[in-house]
Amino acid sequence: MKLKVKKAKKELFQQKLGTYLKDYEKTKKLIYEVGFIAEGSVVKCYMRCGKKNCRCHKKKQYRHGPYYQLTWKEKGKTVTRYLSNEIAQLYHEWIDNRQKLTAMIKKMNTISLNARECISAIKMINDPLLKAKKTSYKSQ
Repeated sequence: MKLKVKKAKKELFQQKLGTYLKDYEKTKKLIYEVGFIAEGSVVKCYMRCGKKNCRCHKKKQYRHGPYYQLTWKEKGKTVTRYLSNEIAQLYHEWIDNRQKLTAMIKKMNTISLNARECISAIKMINDPLLKAKKTSYKSQ
């Protein structure tokens, strides 16, 4: 009876492992579709000019703009650049691509962890002595 249970467990882990491998390959293929990436963030802002008599100083609705700012960290310092509307749209896309890529890598890490656990479980079912083998680290 124990042999049937072991075989059933092993088959279950092998099925799960097959699913994890498919998911991993699917995610890996999606990475190829990601275009350019960029760090940072783009914000749209409206500014006051340097002329004291300009109406932009009196009411927010009259501020000049929109202007687009790209901000990112470089060597621990914040760097800011002004961008044209067209370039700002590109950076929005590139920043979104980076976020998608980060999410895909996180998903691949999770799948890898689950696959490693399945592989370990299958190895232990095949060789019960693996459970007994433990490495102990003693301080000398």
